[in-house]
Amino acid sequence: MAKDPRSESQTNVHCRTNSRRGFTNPLDRSYPPVNSVCRALHVLKVVNEQSIATVNSIHAETRIPRPTVVRMLETLMHEGYVIRDNMCGGYRVAQKVTELSQGYSGIPRVIEIARPLSIGLTRQIRWPVGLGVIDGDAIEILYWTGTISPVVHTNTVLGQRPDLLKSAMGRAYMAFCGEEEREQHLARMRTSLPAEFGEKEEAAFRRYLDRVRRDGYATRDPQTEPVRMTTVGVPILEQEKVAAVMSVSFFRTSVDPKDMKDAVLSPLFETRTSIEHALAFISNRPRLDASVRRGYDVSL
Repeated sequence: MAKDPRSESQTNVHCRTNSRRGFTNPLDRSYPPVNSVCRALHVLKVVNEQSIATVNSIHAETRIPRPTVVRMLETLMHEGYVIRDNMCGGYRVAQKVTELSQGYSGIPRVIEIARPLSIGLTRQIRWPVGLGVIDGDAIEILYWTGTISPVVHTNTVLGQRPDLLKSAMGRAYMAFCGEEEREQHLARMRTSLPAEFGEKEEAAFRRYLDRVRRDGYATRDPQTEPVRMTTVGVPILEQEKVAAVMSVSFFRTSVDPKDMKDAVLSPLFETRTSIEHALAFISNRPRLDASVRRGYDVSL
């Protein structure tokens, strides 16, 4: 029998150029990185960091051979991202580099890191996961996995702003943010919500925040609509500060209270911990020249 002309390695390749919605794990790649692209981006990064970069200074920073550095610079000049400054005797970035950031929406790093892990959590527990950050007097939702949830049940949209008093996200943030910031938010509530946040309500809210810190999670105010649903929220901490908040919403009738720990909380806590570990790793990772150059092929 004739063998398939494709090699075994080729038949096992899974091209993810048009991957299914929700499969966004940045570590799961179809092919190894293209070394020449990695080096060109590294050269551009170094030129961007230096007011005037020379071939020798780029070589010293990247350890890329000087002839290859020259070829990279010539290519970047051809594409309009770098220009030669003969007056200063080196290279500098051109205006065109600003175009590289035009498609970036300003999503915080913590959200970018948390997105694939949030997708994994939804695939595990089925319920939609929300990610948000503090924005003034509320939480702004920047990511939501409802589009891949088989039991999506709400009209959550990006940009919604859960408040800090009654929402699970807001309560989780209030419980774990710094004391000075918490007091500022409480003072604002006393002024802006005099009917809802008197002395009695504030005392009860402070006691509730103490409980959230003990339990590790917050729930939505049961008086808020819709009553058939509930939401739990947890903080995502980076260097002891709340970098973001994460929530899971589900039908009360679908998760028995005695099963909530195993069905929702434990997976949520595990995912939160994984995000925090990833943040810590990214914050302390080696410089690019030390971590990437070992994989460079010295020839183009």
